[in-house]
Amino acid sequence: MVQCRLKAPLGAALRISPSSRTRGASVRLFSSQSALRQEIRDAYILSASRTPTAKFGGSYTTVSAPQLGAVAIKSAIEKSKVPVSKITDVYMGNVLQASVGQAPARQAAIFAGLPSSVEAITINKVCASGLKAVAFAAQNIQLGLAEAQVAGGMENMTRVPYYVPRAANMPAFGTIKMEDGLIKDGLTDVYDQFHMGNCAENTAKKYGITREMQDQYAIQSYERAQAAWKANAFAEEIAPVTVPGKKGDKIIDTDEGYLDIKLEKVPSLKPAFVRDGTGTVTAANSSTLNDGASALVLGSKAIAKEYGSGSRVLARICGSADAAVDPIDFPIAPAKAVPIALERAGITKDQVAIWEFNEAFAAVIKANEKILGIEGAKVNPYGGAIALGHALGSSGSRILVTLLHQLKPGEYGVAAICNGGGAASAMVVQRIESFLTGIRGHVLAQNGDELCKNFVVEDTAPAIYYQLAQELKTSFPPSKDSLGKMVDKCLPEEDNVQEGKGSPWPGFNSFVVDFLEYWRDIDFRDIGRLHVKLSGLINGCANALANPTYGVMLLQTSMSLSTALSKVVMKIDSTPELAAQLSSAVTIGDEGGESKSIVEMAADIIQKMFTSCLTDRSSTRWSTPKGKKVAVYLFANLTLKLLFACQKENLATQMLTNIASTGPALSLYPASQRVTFLYYLGRFYFFQGDYWRANLAFQEADRQCPPQFLKHRRQILRFWVPTNLLLARFPSQTLLSRPEATGFAEIYLPICLAIRAGNMDQFLKAANRHKEWLCANGAYLLIISRLRPLVWRSFTRKIFILARQAGLSTGQGAPSLSFDHVVAGAAYVQKLLEGFTPNPKRAPAPKRATLQGNALLMKAVTNSAAAEGGMALVPPPSGQPRRLKPFEGLIFGNMQPNLSLIEDRIASMRYAGLLNGFIAHQQQLFVIEGTKKYNGDPVKAGWPNPYQSIVDRLKEGFDEDAAAYEAGDSLDPPGEFDDVPGWVKDTSQMGS
Repeated sequence: MVQCRLKAPLGAALRISPSSRTRGASVRLFSSQSALRQEIRDAYILSASRTPTAKFGGSYTTVSAPQLGAVAIKSAIEKSKVPVSKITDVYMGNVLQASVGQAPARQAAIFAGLPSSVEAITINKVCASGLKAVAFAAQNIQLGLAEAQVAGGMENMTRVPYYVPRAANMPAFGTIKMEDGLIKDGLTDVYDQFHMGNCAENTAKKYGITREMQDQYAIQSYERAQAAWKANAFAEEIAPVTVPGKKGDKIIDTDEGYLDIKLEKVPSLKPAFVRDGTGTVTAANSSTLNDGASALVLGSKAIAKEYGSGSRVLARICGSADAAVDPIDFPIAPAKAVPIALERAGITKDQVAIWEFNEAFAAVIKANEKILGIEGAKVNPYGGAIALGHALGSSGSRILVTLLHQLKPGEYGVAAICNGGGAASAMVVQRIESFLTGIRGHVLAQNGDELCKNFVVEDTAPAIYYQLAQELKTSFPPSKDSLGKMVDKCLPEEDNVQEGKGSPWPGFNSFVVDFLEYWRDIDFRDIGRLHVKLSGLINGCANALANPTYGVMLLQTSMSLSTALSKVVMKIDSTPELAAQLSSAVTIGDEGGESKSIVEMAADIIQKMFTSCLTDRSSTRWSTPKGKKVAVYLFANLTLKLLFACQKENLATQMLTNIASTGPALSLYPASQRVTFLYYLGRFYFFQGDYWRANLAFQEADRQCPPQFLKHRRQILRFWVPTNLLLARFPSQTLLSRPEATGFAEIYLPICLAIRAGNMDQFLKAANRHKEWLCANGAYLLIISRLRPLVWRSFTRKIFILARQAGLSTGQGAPSLSFDHVVAGAAYVQKLLEGFTPNPKRAPAPKRATLQGNALLMKAVTNSAAAEGGMALVPPPSGQPRRLKPFEGLIFGNMQPNLSLIEDRIASMRYAGLLNGFIAHQQQLFVIEGTKKYNGDPVKAGWPNPYQSIVDRLKEGFDEDAAAYEAGDSLDPPGEFDDVPGWVKDTSQMGS
């Protein structure tokens, strides 16, 4: 079932369906008796707990080892949710058993509240006792001898007694020698009678482990342990111990000793075991003497399916091994046991995510790292026995408990520990987890990042999702309605939610059902169905996101799913037939209702999420964004990206209106979001024809975009340069010399030169030369249509100048432009556009003093009347004028200029502010005004700066709107002239 699926989003999954194993001759059997013919089964760890480790002579002086073990056992069983009736055996490691009492493991089991019918076995494999106890319990499950077991270890080194010989072994007289049971049975090599520390010295010399290396590692162990406790990393594995006292009970919930170190003093300590000047092992780079206990609950696959859905540390035991070496070489015994365990698990060392080695001595870790070749691996990330303590019988199971709480689903981990006498034990485990259990854990922790990692929807998802899909098809076919019930069962709402924690909510559970149905029903080859299923899933996510209390944890997921939907929509939109087919299948409302394109539908869903963020009340418009407010511009940018990619930018109007009305200040958001939004805002106004506002947005985007982001700055320039051209501002040499403007001069300078010269033929040729590039920016048609008035402005200006130079002035009155001169020049240019070429054989026209040096006007005049030498222009080879498209002609296609058309064109330029004066209709003149203002210069007076003219016209319109608002004729305040609707500025900074 899904709730018990042992899955790993980041790694391999474990199928737990009965059919997951094949049966036949290849199956391993452990009995030839027909009644007992069973497979060797997998064993799972359902829970793991440990007591805090106390210092020698510390808080546990009055607490026996079995009592410590009972605390760990009770905690582990409670976490596992496995009924006590399922547990048949307890295995507990305990090394120093003198004075502990009969059957220490049995004591621990009974103290923990287990019934007397539960068998208990005490294991003594010195330091490896706890890990070996887990191996024994696992073997019972693997062989089918048990369904649930408890295993672990315990030790109270503080309470170990001194030994006195019995009377028969006492001397008749003289001194009686009293022996320390701790040293005799726990820390001394019985064969050569030297301390374990001497073995570590031997290993250090043998493998070149220097004093500096050992000290550095010891310091690292303390630093890691301190950092882990500071980060509360051990919280989930700790089972607090209540210690009775005269002044009341004392609760121990933290390891003792990891802070008892002066790191700067470590290098100055004297060797503890070899003191001839060659010793390197000190008290600081060795483990300490400690008290503590740890326990784990193990179960079969059936137990894991039934009770493992809520487990934080659910793991499969993949393999274990023991190995032996010479007693003096016990520190390197793990290097012999680990490869065997890895081979039995079927993995390599490179697949191991985390290693937990017992830090009996720093030399142990450094030597095993060197032998195994794992120097760069993650070994003891939270510190080890040097800092956390080494309670002999518990250490093997303690490192396993800590390992399990570090592993992520799918990851492999190895726990390994050496033991006195020349041996070691190792175990390989893999964290597994039901999908819904993992989801619930992330919800309770309000971990939006991890939730996002689980809700994967693209076809590049890990294989585990395809395995999940197969399981859903088998267990929850579409014909059944049990999927929702199962989700509600696994994701129940919390009654009393602690501060800082979260809880599932109905909208979230509905979204999870949608997600599981998505994977059950999806076929990535059917893009139409993919779009429908993904749209439904994201709509469910939008509903869950709207929850005012917990919806914020779905922000990352919402963004990820929206991005995936955008990719699908853009792919569909690039195939018009498919887009039309899908759009026709959806209408809004009843029959005959409004039909929506897939782009509109996708934008609506994403804007639904945007609205949830915009209306969130976690922060105000002008304060630092909190809660869902942090994603306002993320969703806005994603929506704008989708709309522009599909050329539906007009659909962004309502969203930008909402931002302008209630949106937070853009300056409060990261630069990446600000620049992206301003870029799209500029593009919106660019395609709306509001080039003034587009320019303001692009200009600010360019200013805020860091210089190193050349690709982004170039993308801004692709629209900013044509925006300024449409405002009659040409790019400067400084701008064109920027690295991000490479190639722009080649495109735009010929256009600018043609406009400045008033040469329509060259203008159109320059634009057509880079037509494809300009079309990609949506600028080509705008340039050849909206910049034509600027070409005409320069053209008429040139006609006026040439006429004055040729002495064709209109008399003593105000300077004026003759329509006849313009018609003559326009007719000549129109012929050039139609394919006519200057006649090289044409005899030069008679020179007249009034026409000297004015070639353009001379050609135009001579082309309008026959001359002795023939025509000034030669027709195209076909003999017929080239047929022009509407925008290719000077006026409109092949339409020939005449007085009426020229008067209309001049009138439109005057209205646009490109010409200054009035039209004398009867005289067919354009009379220039205001020459006195320009010191009698009619050119400056008649042809004002076009950019300034455009801005002045915009200001006039703005002033009219302001006056209408003040008079009460308009309800919309105009704001400021340089305001860009949609760009919300921080009012607190506007004064500066």
